[in-house]
Amino acid sequence: MKPFEIPWPAGESWLFVCLVPDLERDTAAARLFQDCREAMAGFPIATVPDHAMRITLAKVGDAPAAQVTADERTGLLKALGEQLKAVEPFQITAGSPLAYATGALCDLEDEPLQALITVIRSAIRELRGPEADTFHPGVTHLTLGYAYDEASTDELARKLRRVRPSHAPLHVDAVHLLEVSTKAGGFELASVGRAPLGH
Repeated sequence: MKPFEIPWPAGESWLFVCLVPDLERDTAAARLFQDCREAMAGFPIATVPDHAMRITLAKVGDAPAAQVTADERTGLLKALGEQLKAVEPFQITAGSPLAYATGALCDLEDEPLQALITVIRSAIRELRGPEADTFHPGVTHLTLGYAYDEASTDELARKLRRVRPSHAPLHVDAVHLLEVSTKAGGFELASVGRAPLGH
């Protein structure tokens, strides 16, 4: 395991479309994430607190957040809302937790999320052009912690494998537009707004 590197210049922030878990409702997921934090104790990992948990689905990639006006942000939320009217709320399974090259993550039930990503990326392209749709999240995941020094990935994997139960349900009923900036050991999130599914 090696230190996580911030993927853009210091001082910049960008807009992302994300899922934000409702851990007051999804209490089994909250327990899973807390158990994973406890398993990561003693490792050089900055764990992600509940209020900063997110699943990244898409990025508004044509301009940093500072260059996206309030009217443009409102327009993006409206466009997302229109597209998501046809998508009914659903549930996915989170887990198992996994050691990763730069920290730890929680695997996710990927197929329903990929279908949602397709809708979101289409909305971004239609509103802002193809140059705004340059981010490809790959297999979806939820980051549990970011490494800030080198450590044994194998040992972390052994610790996380002992977390039981290792899976929990997550409800998906809205996406959130977040302004994401960097800080020591991870990211800071500022909510711009949300677009519900099925409304």
